[in-house]
Amino acid sequence: MQFETKRLSIRRMTMADLDAVFAHRKSPITSKYIGLPATRESAKERLRQACKPWNAEPGERLILAIIHKTRAQLIGELVFKYVDKTQKIGEIGLRLAEREIGKGYGLEAASALIEQGFNSFNVNIIQAICAVDNLQSQRLMVKLGMKRKSCLPAFLDIAGDKHDAYIYQIYNKKIC
Repeated sequence: MQFETKRLSIRRMTMADLDAVFAHRKSPITSKYIGLPATRESAKERLRQACKPWNAEPGERLILAIIHKTRAQLIGELVFKYVDKTQKIGEIGLRLAEREIGKGYGLEAASALIEQGFNSFNVNIIQAICAVDNLQSQRLMVKLGMKRKSCLPAFLDIAGDKHDAYIYQIYNKKIC
């Protein structure tokens, strides 16, 4: 699986991506609303998971590398998973390297993944979940055209602490 945007190439991860993945996953800034900053070993385990064949089973993650085309550099990762294949609901996630935040790459990459979700993964609803305190992710979801649908009390476990979460969704315009 590979697709492109104006500035980015999105592809499956490989074990050769370890240094770049570890670099952005060890940052306390990019881990704040996800979990503890990664160790090299936990980054390697994440890559092992990412490199396994994706069977598109509900809950199974498709983890993709975000590559800056002109620099040929991994700048982040995207995640897609089916929440409910019968109801045709998918979920996306995103993480960028700290130095790449605020440059529009998140919007560009997530928009392309939403398009893939509707056109290639056969979902009608795509959702994203973020901590209530994560204002930057909330702004991104609004820019993506997503609407806040619900608040889940103590839903996220971030580094052992429970956090409330918002669910945002967007519907396939071809269906709704």
